[in-house]
Amino acid sequence: MIIDVRCRLTTKEGSDYFRTQTQKSGMFGRIDAFKDGTEEKFFAEVGEAGVTTAVSVSGNNPGMKLGYKQLPDRTTSNDMMAEVQKRHWGKFIGCAGIDAGGVYHDPIAELRRCAKLGLRAVFIEPGRSPGCDLDDKRLWPIYEECVKLDLTLIPQTSGPLGGKNIDYANPVHIERVTEDFPDLRIICGHGHYPYVREIITVATRRDNIYLSPDVYLRMFGKAEWIEAINENYRAYFGNYGIADRFVFGSAYPLFDLKDYIRFFFSLPWKREVLNRILYKNALKALKLEDDPTFRKMYKLDLPDEEVDPTPAFIKAEQRKKS
Repeated sequence: MIIDVRCRLTTKEGSDYFRTQTQKSGMFGRIDAFKDGTEEKFFAEVGEAGVTTAVSVSGNNPGMKLGYKQLPDRTTSNDMMAEVQKRHWGKFIGCAGIDAGGVYHDPIAELRRCAKLGLRAVFIEPGRSPGCDLDDKRLWPIYEECVKLDLTLIPQTSGPLGGKNIDYANPVHIERVTEDFPDLRIICGHGHYPYVREIITVATRRDNIYLSPDVYLRMFGKAEWIEAINENYRAYFGNYGIADRFVFGSAYPLFDLKDYIRFFFSLPWKREVLNRILYKNALKALKLEDDPTFRKMYKLDLPDEEVDPTPAFIKAEQRKKS
């Protein structure tokens, strides 16, 4: 059982950005769900990999030129996100793609409209549009509205691809946001790579931050993530640790989902942290732990030791090796 907080829809109408990027990278042919572009194939592929809930952080904002690279526009319809979520509640959480720069829409009006549609989370890429850091005061109205509407914020926090300069990902920016908005639930998509130690430290100081390095877990800092989670580095304020703040993400369909989950389960995680980092923390970050559908799906009334979240294909591969 896995909640993947970076698992994007692959339908023909909703995945132009990811089709373009995977065609450039050579990954396109490895994503079976791209071939027929249907919802059914998407849910079949992620389900076979062990993902029980996909959080589709797809986006709706202009791209960015980074040196000679052109990052394409994100054009997934927020109406589509809401429609798929309504059809597949429990299996799919659509994120409102909000253009913080106001090119595609008025960000506050679109936020309010998306909340009425039933969307529970908000994705922004301010490093691309309007081209600012996360603590730019132009973003304060968006954060204020997220708090008012009780929406979870999922900002793009990648150093390599988030903004014009790598220090866009410096955790000092998101920490300034948490100081002014302590009630804003934040999932830091891409985990502020390469500032691994810094964001882990920030998360011990700020209890409204959740960390999701997703594909960057494969890069520098992997050992630090594993140590901080397994040892549950404690907060300076509050009764929680880093094992209570990490959430699983894969960056699918930019990468093969089964391959990433196979990598994730090859890491030396302690058994007592797995349920938290694979789904419990995500439920808290998205404020879904009291929703009856999710409570039943994730067997929240049972103790962790009675709920094994390991995907069936991983168990099968482990049996073959033994």
